[in-house]
Amino acid sequence: MKHLPVLALPVLTLTALLAACGAPTTPAPDQARPDLTGPGPTRPADLAPARGAVRNVSALTVSDAWRGTTWRTLKQGEGVTLVGADDATNAEKGDTAATADLPLLCLNVDGRPAPKGVDSWVGGEVRLSPEVNGTSLTSRKVADLLCATEFGSGWRVAGTRDGTGWQLLAAGQTDPDTRFWVAAEDAPANPWNSDGERPDAVIPDTTRVLGALDRAGLLKASEDGRVLVFRSDAPILRTLKEGAALVSRPADAVPAGLLGRVKALERGADTTTVYTSEVSLEEIIQDGALDAAVKLDSSMIDFERSGSAIREQQSKLSAQRTFNFFNFSRNPFCLYDHAARTLGCDNGQASGLRSRVPTTNYVTLEGELSARADAFVNVNIRSFRLQHFDMGVMLTESARAALFAKGSYSWSIDRELTQWQVVFSPITFTVGIVPVVITPILVPTVGANGQITATLQYEASQSFNGRYGVEYNRGSGWSGINTSSSTVNVPPAPTATASAQVSTYLGAKGILALYSASTSGPQVFVHAKPYVEGQASGTFGPGQTSYSLCAYAGVRVDAGAAFPLVSSAPWQAQVLNWRQRIYSHNC
Repeated sequence: MKHLPVLALPVLTLTALLAACGAPTTPAPDQARPDLTGPGPTRPADLAPARGAVRNVSALTVSDAWRGTTWRTLKQGEGVTLVGADDATNAEKGDTAATADLPLLCLNVDGRPAPKGVDSWVGGEVRLSPEVNGTSLTSRKVADLLCATEFGSGWRVAGTRDGTGWQLLAAGQTDPDTRFWVAAEDAPANPWNSDGERPDAVIPDTTRVLGALDRAGLLKASEDGRVLVFRSDAPILRTLKEGAALVSRPADAVPAGLLGRVKALERGADTTTVYTSEVSLEEIIQDGALDAAVKLDSSMIDFERSGSAIREQQSKLSAQRTFNFFNFSRNPFCLYDHAARTLGCDNGQASGLRSRVPTTNYVTLEGELSARADAFVNVNIRSFRLQHFDMGVMLTESARAALFAKGSYSWSIDRELTQWQVVFSPITFTVGIVPVVITPILVPTVGANGQITATLQYEASQSFNGRYGVEYNRGSGWSGINTSSSTVNVPPAPTATASAQVSTYLGAKGILALYSASTSGPQVFVHAKPYVEGQASGTFGPGQTSYSLCAYAGVRVDAGAAFPLVSSAPWQAQVLNWRQRIYSHNC
């Protein structure tokens, strides 16, 4: 008799949610003196924490000296803001680890006159960029380009010499609850020079990145991003031509980002439609590298786009790294209902676990599953050729599962449980000015197959941890990543009558989708399927010996990269097939 799934759940991730800023109000020259009487600088202990996670950039040599300088909002009035240093700022050595995700303070000095009664006026406007990981700021030039790409010509990163006394008064509104990167101009206290110099990414002119006004002007997009409708006044359309590659961080019309090559444009008075085709990373980045490992927690789950069973748990979840996705020991989950489908057996398509188990011909599953996961991604492109790429999932999970079967028949089930699908918020990295957007998705899976002539009951529990993914090296091609360990515990007394042959698993497919939230688009995936299988004959159970039983436990893991993530051809392979005997009598 064979059976019982042992379960595993790959999850993935990376980091950093972005926050885009709208255009602030510009004060008129004759405006009355703004009210800046609000609270002044606050001591570091009272500061709101900076948004965004700190990434573990494990493959890079990150010393304590690799830091950047940050400011914060000091006071704000209507249409104007005072930003500058506070007690936490250190413009000599840097005050924040370069692995933090923070906005850039962007400045456009356009010579606008100061409002009446305002002193120390910088003669321009400030805005905050979306959050950027400090490790991507490889030079002042890159920081300036990020601001110019986001807000237009004339924008650059603000520096400590702008304004007076390490403070800057300008038009605009800035978030009072976050710190932001500024350029330290009198000391090596920036992510690009606090611990040696770093090479800049090289981005070809054919790569066009959507800025804030372009994203606001993108009215709608097809699900695959191949048809885009812009307002005709979107700035990028002024010079956009066929053959250019369009790239965008998440926006309302493209919540998982955008990557595509322009095939054609249909220009109209009010709207312009842009048609795109597929394009790979090595076509939009000439030289550049991305290297990061990040953590997932439940605060990053996009409940609206996740499955119905996950949405029902939204109020119960708090920010945690361990995901207790499944617990259905009180409600048997019906894998297969041979003869009584009208009884409403939950076959994985219904919402939740409300099943009526028939009296004959059924296979039900009980169990619990929890998991914790991280994700990693590394990309190195030189001269438009991919030199190295790896991406995958680091997973720790534990599970208990019990299989019950009754009847006389054979069956085969292999299903993705979409009502439990977990979609995380997209994570944006930058290589130079190019946003690389990855959406982690977790799809639980279940499967069972076998033959039975009477009854069967079996249970097992296991714990498992591993690092799985795919790797590409120029010259040697694709290969799998596999580092794992596991334990299996099986109760000593499975029971059955007559004969049975069963194999079953409860696992998950972890997906890192590139510029997409779809499980069918460009992606790296890892599918781990812990299983139990066996054969039994005779009558057996506690105190009985007239039986034979052989049971095995194992884990199979498949990994792959789907077209056209980084190359024109998909790749898939089994990276792990571990199996051991867990029970034996008269085999």
